[in-house]
Amino acid sequence: MQNNVKNYFTKSTISNIITVCTAVLLYLAISNFTVVRAVLSKGYNIISPFVVAFVLAFLLHTPVDWFERTFFSKLKGKRAVSILCTYIIATLLITALVVAAAPQVGESIKSVGNNIPKYIQGITDILNKLTTEYNWDPVFIASVTETMNNALKNLSTFLLSQVPQLFNFSVSIGNFAIDLFMSVIASIYMLASKERLIFQIKKILYSFLKEKKADRVIEIGQITNEMFSKFINGKMLDSLIIGIICFVGMIFIYSPYAILIAIIVGVTNMIPFFGPFIGAIPSTLILLMVSPFDALIFVIFVLALQQFDGNILGPKILGDSTGLAPIWVLVSITIGGGMLGFVGMIIGVPTFAVFYSLLSENMDKRLAAKKIIADRDKMTLTTEGEAADEPNA
Repeated sequence: MQNNVKNYFTKSTISNIITVCTAVLLYLAISNFTVVRAVLSKGYNIISPFVVAFVLAFLLHTPVDWFERTFFSKLKGKRAVSILCTYIIATLLITALVVAAAPQVGESIKSVGNNIPKYIQGITDILNKLTTEYNWDPVFIASVTETMNNALKNLSTFLLSQVPQLFNFSVSIGNFAIDLFMSVIASIYMLASKERLIFQIKKILYSFLKEKKADRVIEIGQITNEMFSKFINGKMLDSLIIGIICFVGMIFIYSPYAILIAIIVGVTNMIPFFGPFIGAIPSTLILLMVSPFDALIFVIFVLALQQFDGNILGPKILGDSTGLAPIWVLVSITIGGGMLGFVGMIIGVPTFAVFYSLLSENMDKRLAAKKIIADRDKMTLTTEGEAADEPNA
C-alpha cells in the first residue's frame, strides 16, 4: 500500500513539475516572441537544405520507383540509373519552362512599362469626356488625375530605389544556388538509401517508445505518406493536364503569351479550389496590357476550364483522396496560406486531411465504447436498442 502511494506521489509530482515548466516556457516564449521567432528562423535556415531535400525526394520518389519497376527491373544498378534518369528529365523540364517563360516575363514587364503612360492618357481622356459631356465636378477629376500622376512618380521612385538592392539579390541567388546543390545531393542520398533510413527511424522508435506507441507512430506515418502521395501526385498530374489545355486555348486567344500564361495557370492550379482564380488574376492583367477584349475572352475560358477541372478532370484523377468536405478544404487552405503562403495552400489540404482522419478514427472508437452508432449517410446518432437521434449538423 505504501509503495503504491509512493509511486503515485512520484508520478503525480513529476507530472505537476512538467506542467509547471511547460507553462513557464510557454509564457516566456510568448513574452519574447520576437527573439523566439528569430531563433526559430535561424534554426530553419540551417536545416532548410535538408527540408528541401526531403521534399525533392518525396516528389521524385514515385517516378524513381516507376523507372525501377518498368525499365530497369533486371539491371544490377537499377536504383542509381532510375535516380539519374529522373533527375535528368526533371532538370530538362524545369530548364525548358524557364527558357520558354523568361523571355515572355521580360516582354510582359517591358509592355507594362511602355503602356502605362498610354493607359494614364486614355483614362485622362475618359475623365475629361465625363467632365464635358456629363458635367462631372472638374475639381474631382483634377484630383483623380493628380493622384494617378503621383502614383506613377512613386512607382518610378520605388523602382530606382531598388537598384542598390541588386547586389544583395545577387548574393542571395548565390546562396540559393549553394543550398539547392546541397539539397539535390542530400535528396539523391535519401532516394538511394531510403530503406536504410526507414529502418533507422523504426530502430529509434522501438528503442525509445513502447511497442504499441511505436506501432501507432509508424501507422500514422503510413497514413500521412499515403494521403500526401495521392494528393500531391494527383494534383501534379491534374495541373499538368490543365496547363496543356490552357496552352492550347491560349494559342487561339493570344499566342505570344501562351507559354507564360499556361505555366502560371498550371502552377497555381496546384492550390485546391482557389488555384484557377489566383492564376487568372496576373494572366488577365498581362492580357489587359495588350487587348481588353482578349482579356475578357481569357476570363471566360478560365471559368470554363475551372468547371471542367472541378467537375470532370479533378474527380477522375484525385477521386476522394482526402475525404474532406468543401468547408474543411476552405479552412485548410486559409490556415495553410496564412502560415506558409503558397506552399501552405498546397500542403494545407492533405495535412488537415491527416488530422481529420485521425480525429474521426478516435471519435469512432469513443462512440463504439459508448455503444453509439454513427450513420454518416443519414447523419444520425443511434444508441444500440434505441430509436435514431435527430440529424446533426
